[in-house]
Amino acid sequence: MTRRGLSLCQGLTSLRRKMESRRTEWAFLVILLVLSRVVKVHAVSYRVRPESVAVREGQTATLRCAFIGLTAQSVVFWEGPPNFAVISTGREVDPRYTRHRITGDPSRGEYHLEIKDVNLLEEGGYRCSTLGLTEKAEVTLNVVVPMKTPPKITGRDVTFTARQPMTLTCMATDGNPLPRLRWFNGTKLLQQTPENAMAEVVSSVSLDLVIPEVARWDHGKNVTCVADQGYPDLTTTMASSTILNVHYSPIVRSRRQTIRATEGETIDLSCDVDSNPPADVSWKKIDGSIPGNAEIRGNALHLPKLSRSAAGAYKCLADNGILPSGEGSITLIVLYPPRITSGFEDKTSALAGGEGFSLSCEAEGYPKPRIRWRRKGTKLYFDNPLQFTQIDYDMEGDYECVASNGQIRNAVRQTFVDVIGKPYINTVSLKVSVRSGDTARLVCEILSDPLPEETRWLRRGPGQQDKPVTASQRPGIRQEERTSSRGVTNTLVISHVGRSDGGVYVCETTNTFGTFQREFSMDVKATNTQAVVIASVTVIVLLILFATIFVCIAKRTGLSERVRREKASSPDLTLPRALPPIPSYMVPVGSDDVDDLELQDFKGTLKPRPPPRTDLEPYSIGLSYPSLMHPLPPYSTVERQRPDGEDNMVDSPYLEDPWEMEGFVVPPSLPPKNRADKRINAITQC
Repeated sequence: MTRRGLSLCQGLTSLRRKMESRRTEWAFLVILLVLSRVVKVHAVSYRVRPESVAVREGQTATLRCAFIGLTAQSVVFWEGPPNFAVISTGREVDPRYTRHRITGDPSRGEYHLEIKDVNLLEEGGYRCSTLGLTEKAEVTLNVVVPMKTPPKITGRDVTFTARQPMTLTCMATDGNPLPRLRWFNGTKLLQQTPENAMAEVVSSVSLDLVIPEVARWDHGKNVTCVADQGYPDLTTTMASSTILNVHYSPIVRSRRQTIRATEGETIDLSCDVDSNPPADVSWKKIDGSIPGNAEIRGNALHLPKLSRSAAGAYKCLADNGILPSGEGSITLIVLYPPRITSGFEDKTSALAGGEGFSLSCEAEGYPKPRIRWRRKGTKLYFDNPLQFTQIDYDMEGDYECVASNGQIRNAVRQTFVDVIGKPYINTVSLKVSVRSGDTARLVCEILSDPLPEETRWLRRGPGQQDKPVTASQRPGIRQEERTSSRGVTNTLVISHVGRSDGGVYVCETTNTFGTFQREFSMDVKATNTQAVVIASVTVIVLLILFATIFVCIAKRTGLSERVRREKASSPDLTLPRALPPIPSYMVPVGSDDVDDLELQDFKGTLKPRPPPRTDLEPYSIGLSYPSLMHPLPPYSTVERQRPDGEDNMVDSPYLEDPWEMEGFVVPPSLPPKNRADKRINAITQC
C-alpha cells in the first residue's frame, strides 16, 4: 500500500470513530431524556465528592463517589477518557472496560470506580453524576510512570579556561509526567525549570546551567542536576553530578614573608602555588646567588647548615603556560641563638623566714638576649636577678631563667628553690561556726620541710592556759591527718558539739627547726528548737507586759473621768474646806455680798463672767470659781513674791503658794507642813 493510500485509510478510520462517538453521545442523551420524563427527580447531592488521585502504573486506582437522596429509580453514571465516554450505568460496567468495576454499598449511595492494573490509557478526566445534580464533579486520574534513568549532563567532559563562558545542559527523556529539573551547587540552588514549562505535551525536558565568566574558584565545584516528578510517595528523585574543570594561571603565596633562623640550622623556604594545570617552580636570590648546597624540592628551596651569607631576599617563580606567571618573595634572616652561661646549681636552698635571697642569670647571643625569670608552669615573669625580700614556703618550686632575642628559640635553664625551716600553718579559715549537735571540723594546713615531728591540738582556757585536746576527754573527739609533698593537713573532729565546746583551740606543730602555733575560734550556735522556745517565751512576756500597762492606763483614765462627771453634776460649788474672803475688788460698792455677779452667754449656757485679772495671784480665781481655775503643770517654775517680804525667787519643783492637784486648792494660810502632807496624799492617791 502506498503512503497516500495508508493516509486515506487512517482518515476513514478516524472518521468512523468520531461517528461512533457521536452516536454514543446521542444515545446517552436520549436515555437521559426518557428517564427525566418517566422518573420523578428528587434533590440529590454528593455525600463523598470525587477527588483527583495519582497512582503508579500497574497499581489499582479507586475513585470514590457517594450520594445523598438517591431513589430506586436513580441511575449513577461514571464517565472517563477518552472524551468522558460512559464507563458504567448504575453498577453495570461497559464490557469494553474489563479492568473496571463499581464497588461500595448501594444502600449508602456508594458508587466507587475501581481500576486494576492502571496504565497510561486510563489517565485523564473522570465524572460521577446522576439526575438531579446541579453540579457535576470532574476529577483527574494521574498515572505516574517513574523515570528509568537519571538525567544526562552534556558538556561535563569539557575543560573551561578562566574568564571564559561555560554552559552545561541537563536533559530527561522518560517518565510520566516528565520531571522538573534543577541545578544545585551543594545545597545552593543555581537554576530551575520554570513553572509553566511543562504545560505543553513534549517527549523530553532540558535545563541549561550558564556561567558567563568562570573563575579559578569555580574549579572543583560539584554541580548536580536533580530531576523530580513531583510525587514523592510514588517516585524518587534522580540526579546526575559533574565536577567543573577550570584552567587558570598560577597564584603564588609565601607561607611566611620573613623567616628567622639560627646559624647552623637546616631550613626550607617554601611557597604555595595554586594553578591548574600544575606549574613548574624555580627560585632566584636577589642581590646575590643561591648557596651552592641548596636544593629545589617541589615548591621548596632546601638550605642545609645555614651560614650568615645565606641571609637575603628570595623569589619563588611559577609558570604553567597560562599568562600571567606567578611570583612570590621571602626574606631570610640568620640569627645567633642565646646561650645561658651562668653556673648556678640545679637546686638552691633557702631558709624560711630569711631575708635577702638573690639568684643571678647570665646569657650571650645575637641580638642581645633579654633575661628574665619565671615560675615553671606559669606566665609570671620576674626581673633578673631573681630576688626575694622575705622567704616563705609559698616561694618553693621550680624557677626558669629564660633568655630570648626576638622570634628565635629561647634558652632556658631551670633550678629548684628548696625552702626549709620551721613549720608554718597556712589555714585561711580560722573561725568556725557550728550548730549545737552537729560535727565540727578544725582544719590545720601545715607547710613544713622537713615534715613535722609532732602536731597536737590545745584548748585555751582562762588565763591563757592551754590544755591538750585528746580523745580521753570525752567521746567523739579524734584527729585526722593527711600527708602531701608540701606538708601535713591535720584535722580536729568534734562530734555532737555542745555549748561547752565553744572557745579557742590552738594547732601546734613542731619540726627540727622549731614550733609554730595558730589559734582557731569555734562558735557554737543554739539549734532551731532552742531559738523557737526562746522566741516564744519572749513574745509571751512582752504580751503580759503590754496588757498590764494597758489595764493601768484604763483604770487611771476611768477614775479621772468619773471625778470630772461628779464635779459637773454637783448642785453647788462647795469646797471641802472654808473659802477665804472674797477680794475687795470683786465686791460691788455699797454691797456686802456677791449676788450681783455679771452673767454671760457661753455656747448657749449662762455662766458667770470671770472677774478681771488685776493681780498675779491666780488662787483667788480658783477659790471663787474652781471650774475656771487652770491647774498649773507639775514641776513648773513660777516666780512669786513671798508673804514675809523676801526677795523674788524661783521655786522648784513644788509651788509653795498657791498649790492645786485633782481639784484641791491650798490657800497660803495653810502651814508648809500641812501643804506637804497634802501633796504626798494627792500623789499617793494618783
